[in-house]
Amino acid sequence: MDAVIVGVLLAAAESPGVLLGPLQLLAGGAGSGLFAIDGRVRQPGRGVPRPRGFLPDEQVPEASRIGVPCLPAALAAAAGLMGSMTLRGAARRAVEWARARHPERVSVLESVARRGARAMVDDPLAAELTAVAGRASGGLLTREDLESVRPVVVRCAERGLGPPGVLAAPWIGSENHDASWTHIVAASDGRGLMAIACYESKNEGLAISGLGVVAPLYAAPVMRAKTRVAPGTARPAAAPIAFRLRKSQVDAALGLAAAADAEEVLRALLASADPMSNLGEILRSASIGFPVGVALTQGTPRVIASA
Repeated sequence: MDAVIVGVLLAAAESPGVLLGPLQLLAGGAGSGLFAIDGRVRQPGRGVPRPRGFLPDEQVPEASRIGVPCLPAALAAAAGLMGSMTLRGAARRAVEWARARHPERVSVLESVARRGARAMVDDPLAAELTAVAGRASGGLLTREDLESVRPVVVRCAERGLGPPGVLAAPWIGSENHDASWTHIVAASDGRGLMAIACYESKNEGLAISGLGVVAPLYAAPVMRAKTRVAPGTARPAAAPIAFRLRKSQVDAALGLAAAADAEEVLRALLASADPMSNLGEILRSASIGFPVGVALTQGTPRVIASA
């Protein structure tokens, strides 16, 4: 878990759109149980009345599409659940990386390292976020949104996985989401513990120049005469990650990165009688443009297919 957290934070140090985007994570094995953490962006609008909404032919401002970031809170939950180091310790390399290459992001990363989930509530980040995405700018983001955001932590029962023994994110439905901006980081150790996370690196959105980050566009704007998406609702994001269990042990983790149809390919794979047994062949024949499969078997990472 420490390695995965470090990896995500290093990605946030390098790419401006990661920190305010979604994070989804699977972890467990070796008698510790199985967990899934939902750190997707949440719909904003807590504590404010429903706006009139935009008309179909009306220009919708980008501010109305800025959601509530949950990634820092999800990292804090992951560290508390299975980590062996503090979030501050895990962020040390990310801060060093940013200081050498992207010094404008150092202050916000240091805030996340010190405060974890509360970093989104602290000035100057909270003030900057509510300024660019609050009601005055045509958005819905409020300080109450930032104060109340919490990741969902699900304890997953092995007996509910069925004969193939495959665990995917329990909140995903039947719809496939574009995973073109999705990236994967996974790790295992000699004790049989594994963790795999997916995050997104969308650099299109509202730039918060003073902090060197970009607020990606995940929220749903309120449209006239249409039902409003309830504040606090997790916004859709691709989750092309899975575990395979054999005899109560997690023996493989799979993530498909940077591919529009990654979830479609993953669903087809998980529907097979023996998922991951012919993983390399499936990935090589897949229609996705940039497949990356990583299997972690008995603590040894092995790249199965990449392009």
